[in-house]
Amino acid sequence: MDAILDFLDANAVLPRYRLASVALLMAGVGPSLAGRLFGWPDWVGLLGLPFDVLLVVLTYKRLRDAALAGAWIWLMVFTFNIGPSWQGFHLGNLINFIPMVMGLIVPADWGDHPGDRLTA
Repeated sequence: MDAILDFLDANAVLPRYRLASVALLMAGVGPSLAGRLFGWPDWVGLLGLPFDVLLVVLTYKRLRDAALAGAWIWLMVFTFNIGPSWQGFHLGNLINFIPMVMGLIVPADWGDHPGDRLTA
């Protein structure tokens, strides 16, 4: 458990988050995408689930490091099956990547810490 927490703390800073988030995204989506392309059983997509969970937790820590609301993470959790679809993938699923993209571009302490307003 300590190894996972050390990984999260070390990779929640912006430069390392960029590499870690892309690697976790590929590891999480890769088995599912490969299963669709090569006709493997659907359960193969579950192999990427631990990487997806780790990406959500890492993105949450990154958004908090940037002083943004952690509620943005709900866009990664909920699925939006809207718009045109292709092989079970809906265009609305791209909404799930908004928190990750925010984590990629927003610098540390960019947002407003709610505690700063209360003490001022």
